[in-house]
Amino acid sequence: MTTKQKATKTESLSLFFVFYAITSFCSAQVATINITNIQTKVMNNTGLLFGITFDSRSSLTGNSNYGQMGYHNANGTMIPEVDAIFSNLPYTTVRYPGNEIAVGFEWKKSIGAIGTRPNQDLLGTVGPSQPVNFGFDEFMAMCTARGISGNDVQIMVPIYDESTAGLSSTQSLQAVPNVISNNADWVEYCNSPNDGTNPRGGTDWAALRAVNGHPLPYNIKIWNIGNEPWSAGEFGPTAANGATYLTSVKPIIDSMLVVDPTIKITMPTTGNGTANTWAYALINSSLAQQGKIYALSQHFFGDEDPATAYPGVNASSAFIDNLVTAAAAKGIKVFIGDYAHNIPSPNPTTAQKDLAMQWQGANFEADFLLMLSQKATIERTNFWTYGNAYAVWHPIRKNSLANYTLMPGAALYKILKPALLDNSVQVSTTSPAASDGNLYAVRSNAFTSTDFTKMNVVAVNRDKNNTVPLQVNGNVGYTLMNARLITAASLVSETITETTATTDASGNYIMPPMSVLILEYSKTTLPLELLSFNLKMNGCAAFFNWSATNEQSMKRFELDVSMDNHFWKTVASISSKGKTAGINNYQYQYTFTSEANRFFRLKMINLDNTFRLSNIISAKCNSTKGFSEVIFPNPVGKAGVLSFSSPIENITIVNAVGKTMITKKGPLSNISVKEFAKGVYYIISGGVTQKFIVN
Repeated sequence: MTTKQKATKTESLSLFFVFYAITSFCSAQVATINITNIQTKVMNNTGLLFGITFDSRSSLTGNSNYGQMGYHNANGTMIPEVDAIFSNLPYTTVRYPGNEIAVGFEWKKSIGAIGTRPNQDLLGTVGPSQPVNFGFDEFMAMCTARGISGNDVQIMVPIYDESTAGLSSTQSLQAVPNVISNNADWVEYCNSPNDGTNPRGGTDWAALRAVNGHPLPYNIKIWNIGNEPWSAGEFGPTAANGATYLTSVKPIIDSMLVVDPTIKITMPTTGNGTANTWAYALINSSLAQQGKIYALSQHFFGDEDPATAYPGVNASSAFIDNLVTAAAAKGIKVFIGDYAHNIPSPNPTTAQKDLAMQWQGANFEADFLLMLSQKATIERTNFWTYGNAYAVWHPIRKNSLANYTLMPGAALYKILKPALLDNSVQVSTTSPAASDGNLYAVRSNAFTSTDFTKMNVVAVNRDKNNTVPLQVNGNVGYTLMNARLITAASLVSETITETTATTDASGNYIMPPMSVLILEYSKTTLPLELLSFNLKMNGCAAFFNWSATNEQSMKRFELDVSMDNHFWKTVASISSKGKTAGINNYQYQYTFTSEANRFFRLKMINLDNTFRLSNIISAKCNSTKGFSEVIFPNPVGKAGVLSFSSPIENITIVNAVGKTMITKKGPLSNISVKEFAKGVYYIISGGVTQKFIVN
């Protein structure tokens, strides 16, 4: 993506940030995640969120101010200091050859024996013309070594022919000779079998691939038609501009599909699919009607600052939903072709460029990825951009000769990729608003392995000022194995710190400002199964019953009550029956001391004091009728007797916190309270309640 499309303003950055807050933990400051159905997958293959775009200029040498520009030496071998930090980056899908189709990169000049490849002018004033010795075949070898097949390689093809009159300067930089045949030849080189058929005549590209050491096809399926052709220096962003682009690239697409009808054509897009947008033109084109467009590729470069014109993650989420809806109506998928924290332009400062890859940018990245993981409609995503250590966006930064920094934006990939497991699952979440006015402070989601033996909860606090506790519910059947808190010393920190997450008195996980929380669970061996958890109201008396099995690792159940669904108080502790087979049934009665709505959950505590929480249920009194009999005296003395104006059949007396003090069957005309301490009590009969005081 070109810098000039990323920004038009300069953002004010603070180069120091203290990550603590004096916070009063009121109910509005608690975030929640409730795992509503762990069996319901939302996003399959969350690993495809961890893609990258890779710059084809990785082995080029700049002038004396730069030296080696990318990750490779001039001979195509990887620089050892880069290899030490890049070799274990867990990317799963790759977009290539990069910015503005690497400014005129010609794939044909990047193959063949090193020492015989012609020069390409790809650096402009930054460096001389030179051969690309980390070329296309070397790139594919890198992908293969990482276990990335052709199905997950995304090739961006050029769309401008250098013989075309009237090209803008931006278009001219990307132009190549004979663009239609160039791209068809590239598909043939990648995907045609080396069987001597050479169906298109001319150069037998499959045979040449075999000569170059790759007899089997690469079978690359995803082909993106241009990079950002909607930009001001190219076609422009309107629907009319999109229609012009479609007319221009249709011969390119048709020629590629002739070579391999199974390839998937993706189209770079802007706009959310509404009328007069570029995306609208693509979605409603004849190519779409003919089924030739597999996906739209949208780019997102936003920030967390409500004062700028750049979208935050929530705005991007709404935009994506609109685009996905419009595209899905025509059977078209959506990719996130590139994303990263925004960098203002033109002429961003070094501090602004670094911030996008420092902890501030990494926190934005975590928020963005968690947002995408809550959508079933995004197939894959790429982080911008790898392969050029001097690029404006530089997840790996060159500091000096043989000195490179793995920035937090890249380091967080190594943490989040294994944490997001295989699939995201159905959850419901809440969060307080952030101190900067954003609608939320915390975003969270839950993930499982394909076999459901592992479950993780991942959350990000994007608030720069407030600590926010996270309450986790619905993790029944899983035992917490590890609680990890990822933080940094400041917004501009280039070092990530990992510590063990802690909980508050209510069992909520404490998330400091600008932090990431990872809770790792494992399926319990012969797991406790909470088969049911129900309550029935009779007036203001709540009658709970639940059943469970496989309780051999269980210590007890605790019944928790909350007035606000955030802060919880334990009102009962019931020992587990501890059997490994069969179904155990439990009952408990709790009496409301007012008619206000209440929330209840079970905390299931293991022998090792780890615990899981049930789903939450709520109820309120189902009767507002007053007590039908008169009780006297009221207040009653501590050694006194409470009398009734007429006999009562059955009564229950509870204290102010709902603990049952006495239950008796009648008919009764009075009852002694001499064992009662001074305080407030409630007498319940026939589903109605009356307050009395012992003094």
